[in-house]
Amino acid sequence: MTQSNKIKAAIAGGRRIRGLHLTFAQSSVIELLAIVGIDYVYLDGEHGAFDSHDIEYACVAAERHGITPIARLPDPSAATITRFLDRGIKGIVVPHVDTLEDAKAVIDAAYYGPLGNRSYGGNRTQFAAGISNMPAHMAHANEEICVSIMIETLGALAAAGDIAALPGVDYMSFGMMDLAQSLGHPGDPKHPEVAAAVADASRRIRAAGKKVREDFITVGWINDIIISGARRLFGDDA
Repeated sequence: MTQSNKIKAAIAGGRRIRGLHLTFAQSSVIELLAIVGIDYVYLDGEHGAFDSHDIEYACVAAERHGITPIARLPDPSAATITRFLDRGIKGIVVPHVDTLEDAKAVIDAAYYGPLGNRSYGGNRTQFAAGISNMPAHMAHANEEICVSIMIETLGALAAAGDIAALPGVDYMSFGMMDLAQSLGHPGDPKHPEVAAAVADASRRIRAAGKKVREDFITVGWINDIIISGARRLFGDDA
């Protein structure tokens, strides 16, 4: 089943999209939220509870409903990137990137040639036996993958504009709690110094022709959605 990547389409079309941040393995939640018309599901592969089978099942559920599955990875290694993409993930959000060279290594692992050197395998979404034109398949895969680099450290903060300018980086994200800690304000992402650093990095990212997540994405965290619904049903004391 070939579907367009709604993250990339939103960037190209200049429109906002909305989606679900899922922290636990329950693909039926994706099907349930499809009723309200979410565009994507974000699997938290770093802090959430997902194994490879969970990622695959979530991708199947998302694809059935025309929802783009993306994931925050636990680490930026080539092996991890390959594992998530081969299960059907269409967009990766990559933490623990501290330098321009780190970001280049992510791009190299995420894309087939000529942009990168992604390892090819008979992944779930398109088994080798069903591919009649391998060069066309690889080119199409490159067109449909989106990459977001997370800014969580002083190094990534300093290099934000240069990272954003790299071909293959679609947009940038801030890991606010980790960034606040890196700036000496643990637990205080709203500290003025943190806010100023984010504003400066955002300016450099946009100057490089890329977006930050908040420019076009509305995120609904599953825990917040559940609690908000419970309070609405049971009252503020719930």
